[in-house]
Amino acid sequence: MTGPIRKDETIELNNKKVRIDKLIDSFSVIPSEEIIKYLKNKEIYLPNYLHKALIRKNIAPVIANAENDDKFSDEMRHRLKWFDSFTVFQLERLAESYGVSINVREYKKDFWHIIIHNRNELGINNLEFVRLQNLTMKHQRSEQESYETLTANLREIYFEPEGYFEGCREKEARDVLIQATTMNDVRDLGKKHGVQIPRRINKQQLIEIIALKLDLNDAEQEELRKKSILELERHAKEKGINISIELKKVDMIEFILLKRKKQNVPVQEDHAKIFEGINIEEYLYNTKFEEIAHRYTLQRRKRRRMYRNVLIALIIVAAAVAVVLLDLL
Repeated sequence: MTGPIRKDETIELNNKKVRIDKLIDSFSVIPSEEIIKYLKNKEIYLPNYLHKALIRKNIAPVIANAENDDKFSDEMRHRLKWFDSFTVFQLERLAESYGVSINVREYKKDFWHIIIHNRNELGINNLEFVRLQNLTMKHQRSEQESYETLTANLREIYFEPEGYFEGCREKEARDVLIQATTMNDVRDLGKKHGVQIPRRINKQQLIEIIALKLDLNDAEQEELRKKSILELERHAKEKGINISIELKKVDMIEFILLKRKKQNVPVQEDHAKIFEGINIEEYLYNTKFEEIAHRYTLQRRKRRRMYRNVLIALIIVAAAVAVVLLDLL
């Protein structure tokens, strides 16, 4: 991904040059149901960390003022120290719990900005945007959908790359979930991934977890069954598995990671590589700053024209007055 799209950058559609920034703005009215139809038809699936970046960028301005906002409790302000590393679940829980609105139109604009900017890498040719333009005309007067509807639909095209969970690398997800979630939050995270977290696990569940983590065969699992619970816990620790029958928060998180449902969305590692190592939020912020700078430049030019026109008008009036005065003399 190179630098932000320039304000004067154009794309040719139906033999006409269309400004990309205006195209992006127009695409924000397209319902998510139509977006997923289009992307799935093109077999385009996107890494979930893109979704995380779009949410973060959307709510970051509100969070930046959290220290001065009474709606955030002291406990939440403490958790917000890890905001930069929050998972998708934590970002959405934060927005829901504290009434932080996720602007769907802004989300879609950022989404389309990323798609259009990487159209060549994603295998999208310019002609295909004509179809999307037709959709903008169809839905121009439609009411903007809710964030809940948007995410329920986009879930069909977002995938977790290998070694990722909730839009973060697994290790980072573990760390931030331990530091900045409650036990109830973790239980709700489990439900999101089809995992009912028990208060404590039995011996058989402990064996299953160790077997899953170490990829053990039936014979090796049979050997584990000969051990006591205490021996199994000790064995798990020796193998670097953080789990015990009395589930602490760290154990609950590990339990979710091991027991979560397999994702149904196709994993396209080649598409993940397009965005790998890119700070998507920073890129979008730079785009926003460029947009603001461009708007300021236009306003300044407008003011200059206005001052010039006023000056010309004053000169004309002064000349007319001078002529009148000369006639009187």
